[in-house]
This record gives sequence, C-alpha cells and structure tokens, in this order.
Amino acid sequence: MHDVYEVVKLLKYSVQIESITAYDNYLLVGNRLGHIFLYTTSPRVQLVDCNKTFSKRPILQLTAISECQIVICLSDERVSVLDVSRDKVIHLKTTGLQKTKGASSFTINVKTPDGLQSNPSNTVVRLCVAVKRQLQVYYWKGKDFLEHSENIDLPDIPRTLVWCDQTVVIGCKNEYYLFDVTMEQVKPLFLTGKNQEPIITKISDTMFGVVKDSHFIVMSTMDDVAEQQFIKWIDTPSIILYDEPYLIASISDKLYVQTIESVESSVSRQVISVTSKTSNMFSCQNGLIYVSSTLDVCCLKAVPFAKQIKRLLEDKDFQLALKLANISDESVDDKEKNVSQIRTLYANDLFEKKKYQESMREFLKLNTDPYDVIRLFPNLLPQSDSDYGEEILEKEMEIKIVALIEYLTEVRFKLLKEPNVKNQSDILEINSNHQEQLLQIIDTTLLKCYLQTNDALIAPLLRLNHCHLLETETTLKKYKKYSELIILYQTKGLHSKALELLQKQSDDSDSNLKGPERTIQYLQNIGSNNIDIILQFSDWVLNKYPEEGLTIFTEDVAEVEHLPRPKVLDFLIRNHKNLIIPYLEHVIHVWNDTNAICHNALIHQYREKLQKYNTMSMQADEQTAQNTKTKLLEFLEQSKCYTPETVLVHFPLDGFFEERAIVLGKLGRHEQVLSMYVTVLDDVNRAIEYCDKVYKSKNEDCDQIYVILLRLLIDPPDSWLAGLGGVSKPAPNLEKVVEILNKNAAQIATPDVLKVLPDEIPINRINNFLVIALDKAISDRRLYQVNRGLLYAKLLKIQQQRIFYESQNITLTEFNICRVCKKRFGNQSAFVRCPNGEIVHYSCHNHKADQ
Repeated sequence: MHDVYEVVKLLKYSVQIESITAYDNYLLVGNRLGHIFLYTTSPRVQLVDCNKTFSKRPILQLTAISECQIVICLSDERVSVLDVSRDKVIHLKTTGLQKTKGASSFTINVKTPDGLQSNPSNTVVRLCVAVKRQLQVYYWKGKDFLEHSENIDLPDIPRTLVWCDQTVVIGCKNEYYLFDVTMEQVKPLFLTGKNQEPIITKISDTMFGVVKDSHFIVMSTMDDVAEQQFIKWIDTPSIILYDEPYLIASISDKLYVQTIESVESSVSRQVISVTSKTSNMFSCQNGLIYVSSTLDVCCLKAVPFAKQIKRLLEDKDFQLALKLANISDESVDDKEKNVSQIRTLYANDLFEKKKYQESMREFLKLNTDPYDVIRLFPNLLPQSDSDYGEEILEKEMEIKIVALIEYLTEVRFKLLKEPNVKNQSDILEINSNHQEQLLQIIDTTLLKCYLQTNDALIAPLLRLNHCHLLETETTLKKYKKYSELIILYQTKGLHSKALELLQKQSDDSDSNLKGPERTIQYLQNIGSNNIDIILQFSDWVLNKYPEEGLTIFTEDVAEVEHLPRPKVLDFLIRNHKNLIIPYLEHVIHVWNDTNAICHNALIHQYREKLQKYNTMSMQADEQTAQNTKTKLLEFLEQSKCYTPETVLVHFPLDGFFEERAIVLGKLGRHEQVLSMYVTVLDDVNRAIEYCDKVYKSKNEDCDQIYVILLRLLIDPPDSWLAGLGGVSKPAPNLEKVVEILNKNAAQIATPDVLKVLPDEIPINRINNFLVIALDKAISDRRLYQVNRGLLYAKLLKIQQQRIFYESQNITLTEFNICRVCKKRFGNQSAFVRCPNGEIVHYSCHNHKADQ
C-alpha cells in the first residue's frame, strides 16, 4: 500500500447535504432544505453566492457544465437549469424542461470538438432524464434544451443513469439496462444482485462499471459485453468513482482505493477514514475529488505522481507506475524517457521473477538493443567458454531459451523488413553497418539457442543467415553438425571448404554425409561462375562413382545446363575419356546442342571407339562395335551441325567407307560418293538410293545424278584401293544400267545419257526408257511453245500501250501552273505528267506522293 490521496477538510454544515458538483475552481452544494451554495476553492474556500428560494424540497442531484456556464438540478421531481454566468450568481433559467415532472434521475453527455474548446457554441450537450418509466432525451441549442426524440418506455423506474458515448446505462431496482441512443433501443444487461441499489460508474467514453453484490464489473459499450473485469471489494460499496487510474469506493465509513487491474483481489491501494459514511463523490479534474457525507465536505488531492511513482518502483509495482507516468502532465520528451526507464525496470524484474516470455515481450515493445537482452544469457555471449550444452537438461533453461528465441525471431523479422529511408550516403552506410552487426549477433545467438532446443531449425536459419563465420564454424564443429556447417560454407561462398569437408566425410561410414550424393548435389547447384571448383572436386567423384558423378554435368537443372560445355568436354577428354560419349550424347540429344565442337567431338569419339574395337578384334565386343557403328552412321546422316571437312580428314583411307560416303555426300561430292558405292562397297542399290535422295532434294543439276551413276556402271574406274592392295577394276554392269533406265526414265537427262550408252545395249531393251523420254521431250516442247505464245501476246500488248502513250502530247507554256505549289513552270523546270493528266513539278510530285 502507498498514499494515493491526501484528505483536506473543506466545509461543515448543520443541515444534511444531498448533492455536490464542481467546475473550474467552483464547488456547488445542495442541501435537504432546497438551498444551493456556490463556493470558490482557490486560493481558499469562500462562499460566492447562495440561493435559498430555489426549492422547498431537497436538491437531489447537481451537475455543472462549465462550457455553457450552467448547472442542471434535480429537485421536487423536476429538472431545472441554473445560470451561473453572470458574476457567478445563481439564477433560475426558464427552459423547455416542463415535461420532466416526476423525474427521478438524469445524466448528461458533453462533446467539444478538438481545438474548439474556447467556443461554447461548438459544444454539443445532450441530456437524458428518467421520468417515471420513461426516458426523455434533450439537446442544448442556444440557451435552452430542446426535445431530441419521442419518449422511450422502460420496464421499471430508473434510479440512476450514466451516459457513455452513444449508450445510456440504466440502473433500476433489480436490473441494469443499456439504451442505444442512436437506434433508440433498450436491452437488458443483468440483475443488480441481492438487496442492493444499482451503482454505475463511468470510466471512459466507451467503458463503464456496475456493482453486483461485492463485485465491480468493468464492461465495454462497443459490443454489449465485449470485455469484462471483475474487481472484488471487501463489502458492497455504496458509491464508486473513477479517477484515472484509480477506483474510489465508499464502504461504511471508509474510502477504499483500488485499480481496475486488481482483478479478483480485495487488497486496496489505500484506505481512507472519513468522519461518517460518504453520500456523494464528484471529480471535475484528474486528481481532485470532492467528497460529502451527511454534514461534511472534504477534498481528496492526489499525491504528486512523481512521488507515487518513486514509491511504486521501490515496491516493484511497475504496471501502475507506467500508468501514472503515461497520464502525468510532464513534457512529451520527459514522459517518454520516464516510461522507457520504468518499462526497462519492469522487463528486467519479470526476467528475475522467471517470467521470461512476458519479459521478452516488454523488451520487444521497448526496442531494447538485442545485445543488452542477450547479455542476460551469459552462456550465449560470443566467445563464451561455458558448456551450455549441459544445461539443455534443465527445464527452466529450456523455457528461458524458448522465450529468447521468440524475442530474437521477432526482432530479426523487423530488422529484415524495415526499409532504410535515410538519404545521406554516410548515414545510410552507418545504419547499414549497425544493422548488419545486430543481425550477426542475433543469428549467431539463435543458432546457439537452436542447438539447445531444436536443432532441426538450424538448417533453415543458415540458408539465409548473418551469422558470425568464425564463431558459428567453431560451434558447429564442436557439436559435429557437419551438414549444417556445409550450409554455412555455401551461404558464405566458401565452396572449397564445403567440398573439402564433403570429400572427407564421404569416406566416414558413421557420417550422414557418407558417399558422393551430397557432393554431387552441391556441385550441381553452384553454377558456371565456379566451374574451376566444379571440375576440381568432381574428379574424385568421377573416379570412384563414374555413372553417378556424370550427373554433375548432365542433371536437368538450370545451373548444370548452363555450364560451359567446351570446358567440361576438355576436362573429360584429359581425365575421364570413358565418359565423353555419354556426356556428348546427353548434350546433343537431350539438350539439343547445335555447337559444331560437340558434334565433331562425338563423331571423333565414335570413330576412335570403332578403331579400338577393330584393333582388338575381340569377339565379345562385336555387338558393342556394331551398336557404335550404327550410332555413328545415324548421327552422320541426321546431324546438320558437324563440320564435314573437319570430320572427313580424320577417317582413314583404308576403312570407314560408308562413313566417308555419307560425309562426302554432305559436301556435295556426288561422283565420289557413287564411285565409293560402286567400286569399293560394290553396293549399287545404295548408289541408287543415294541418287533418289539427291534427285528429291531438287538441288542444282539434280537430273545429272543418274547420268553419273550410269557412266560409272558402264565404264567403272580403277578402284582407288588398288594401290593399297585392294580389288582390281570392276566389270561393266549393263544389266543394272538397263534396269535403271527403264525404272527412272522420267528423272534422267536423256541427251546426256544417250551420249554414254554403249552400242552393246539393244534398242528393244531400253524401249520403255525411249518411249518415256520421247513423251517427256514432246511434252516439254509443247509447254515451251505455249509459254512462248503467252509471252509474245504479252509483248504485243505492252508495245500497244507504249505506242498509245507515246502518241499523246502536251503543250506547256509560261501560263501553266503547278497544281501542288501553284507556281508557273520555268524554262529549266523538270515536270511530271500524272495519270490523271495533271502537270506538276518533279519535286512537287515527290511531295505529293509522300502525302
């Protein structure tokens, strides 16, 4: 307990006091005889005026409205308005409140727009009067109250009313009600309790409290019962007043002071003894309360907040100290400074009381430097020698660490999300460096926390981390968290260290990094900028696990696909020749690479492989050799990206005849190709297929391809293999000549072939060829004649048009005017005659055409 208020006695009467009110520095008292007294309270209590003729009945209720300089009074079951504006003398005003006969209570609502307090005309005053079982609502306009709406019926006679925002709280004998002024609806709330008068206290514009039995229930008007707090008193109060942040309740001959936060507790902040039971309490400003009993009036003055706060901090009552600091009348800067200091003390006190989560929430609200919070955990500080791993068994330490994790995670999120809006480059750099340092401390501490609570969270943290490299590396090695250490190295760009560790761990049978998988995955994802590192550390994988290792260069991921292929190919040629063909096949057939280097290289690899098989002459390799040969032939036929000239020179002269024939065909050396098929391979059918293919291509001189073949069959040349121990000159194949002539007569150039046909072939053997050739010649002649006639007719028509236009003449004199520029034609003017007959300058004609 501490002293909240000091009691100052003001007045003593001989007649019973019924009501009091106050405004500015004035106090009004109404007594049982119907007298009203007006006092000034500054610098001392002094009577200003007295009206003893106002009423013959007790003054049951008084309320002053300082903005309008009026006092509303309830006496003799009627509401009246008193004017105190003229020399502070009490005058009765004639108002429109004649309908309030039978009134039992009233309440007011005063609203003054911000910034317009000095102008009374801007103040909105509303009055609600309980008349028997009805409510009457009025509003102040000019100098009178006017009716606002129709009377509202109630289920019982109200005994007390309190206006909160757009709601009037009604207290009847047995039940509380809420009256929505806007909707003009009355809703029941709950019963008042056992044998008790209703008590209602306004806390704010949207909050109020009611008494039920010995409990004070705090409620909100927003959604009927949106939030509730129950404050327990030692007995049922007779009056309760709210003076922020305190509640003052009159119980018997004492005043009990509590706060709203004193939930389910009857412990009071202060107990004030008075001479007799309190009948009225009124506050016109925070920290100043007028209290009246039957014959006495006293004043409760709040102890200065600074003094209260000091005592509260000694008692470690930080929450109440914060409330007082927030409502104090200090300057904004001083208030913020005091609030921050109190909250810091409060946060540290919560930590000492082992309320770790609440403590961290307070530090978060304060924007405390994270390093100051981390210092509360000595074992987590950088370069700490403590073995914090042993503390993981302690439940309290785990709760403590979890609270710190929540705090650091929230701070980290804010730091990463918060944009830097500074314009000056030097300030920007300082702020950026400070933020990076904070993030480094936070992430390093989070990692240590995760080691103690949930190591599954380490990897996600490291994938986007600001950890201190050396300290984090040491910590992870200490706990043998090699997988996480790999992630750390990768995010810091230390690929060599990561790969060295992976290579070392791959041979450890007890390691979760055993084998090549993690190394392969790592190399597949670091991209072409690190090609030298990829080649360096892929070597051991390719040596031990060639098939799996090849996926380093063939996996279907963007980073692998964009690796420099010539450099990879060169690496494989120098170090892993057995993987060249599968690599090139993937690059060409899967990735559709069109680079001539890759295509040429694949052909060379096929050729070298076949030469190796031919040299070894092993029976077991015949099928493999045949498969390789098939691949080579198909690739030579289908690929359009290799360089025939380059490829051809590498094929030996004494072999690979089919391959050479395909390459020569790509170069357009048809006679060499056909000679190869006829004289070397002795495969006329392949020669005929080649001729068909060339003829269908419709290339230049394609009709000569059959003539070349026929000439080779009629007069075969000496085999160019004769000098190498090959076969002798082949014999003429006239039967094949006749067959080709009769089958392909339409595709053969007749004049050229007739020149090479030998006399040994009878006419009747080539009858079909001659008939078709003759029909073709006649058809070609007729087509020629038709085209010639059409062209001649067109020539005659054009000549006729020329003669017509040349026969026309124009006369151009100095009086002719250009239709475009409106100028005359000079002697040296170039002109143009348009199709419509107009004559214009040559330059004007161009301009006209542009338009």
